Amino acid sequence: MSYAVIGGGNTGQAIAGYLTLKEESVKLYTRDSSKAQRISTNGLEVKGVYSGKAMLEASTSMDEVISDAEFIIISTTAMGHEPIISQIKPLLKNNQTIIFFPGYWGATECKRILGRDLIKNKNITVAETSAMPFVSIADNAGSVYINKIKHNVLISTLCKENPIATSFMNRFPQLILGNSVFETSLNNSNAVIHPPITLFNAARIDASETFQFYTDGASPYSVNYVEKLDIERLQIASQLKVDTQSILTVLNEFYETNYPTLYEALPGLFPTGNAPTTLDYRYMTEDIPFGLVPISELGKILGVETPYTDSIISTASLLMDSDYRKDGINFNGLTKENLLDMSAVNKVEL
Repeated sequence: MSYAVIGGGNTGQAIAGYLTLKEESVKLYTRDSSKAQRISTNGLEVKGVYSGKAMLEASTSMDEVISDAEFIIISTTAMGHEPIISQIKPLLKNNQTIIFFPGYWGATECKRILGRDLIKNKNITVAETSAMPFVSIADNAGSVYINKIKHNVLISTLCKENPIATSFMNRFPQLILGNSVFETSLNNSNAVIHPPITLFNAARIDASETFQFYTDGASPYSVNYVEKLDIERLQIASQLKVDTQSILTVLNEFYETNYPTLYEALPGLFPTGNAPTTLDYRYMTEDIPFGLVPISELGKILGVETPYTDSIISTASLLMDSDYRKDGINFNGLTKENLLDMSAVNKVEL
């Protein structure tokens, strides 16, 4: 199989290195020309759960990377989804599959930008996952370290039936089929965990203080707030008849653990996760507009109150002098009936 991996960050390098070690044909897209040259010349040293030298081609040319790809894996931040989809739109060939790792409503954005005619006429499959497949970090000097593999990561497609190729699923055995892209995006754990802990440690982060995000930053009160956010997410999912579980259960299934409380799970699972040293970080700029805002917007349409979610959105927007609600995912023009129909099992109409 042939793969294009879009995004040369931690996840993109990990996925590209992993697939190459599995003897797949992989090309990596990055905007960084020096990184592209280094990887193409020297390859990637994959360390951790998987290990080996992955020799692959990297390029700053989107056309060159995706032209022969059967699967196009988009591993950028959610902020990059819209520009990437717009960039690849005129380059797409027949029968290609686009997968967002992770979703953050990437599949629905892809449908909006590509349009139903292009998707149908070129037989494009659009899919997304509920989470990244690995916990990884790249040193941007030639190595990528895959620390952990996540298990039971959902993948769903934007169509009535689920045509994800068996060969693709076999390459990522941690993936399990979900029922709809509503299920994958609403099962993203980052959105409810990162923003409250970040906001409640804002002064420390703004001062570039060094501390462990989950071990030092996740206090009983902040974790309690995370659980309040999670209740609102679960209420939205219940209204849409989307199958989901508490964030604690999701994390325990990801890592095959059995922590009794979220307060114990976060530092237990991530004991050495450094806090960001700036508030202009994806825990705010990605997880709020592409994670919490759609939950709030869905709540408005469905008649579900989301005071904890709304408070984070408003406080973060005021603090950062930004309008995360305006910048985020919304569902303008849709009714409750539309949403219920769209969230039904494999029934997102094109």
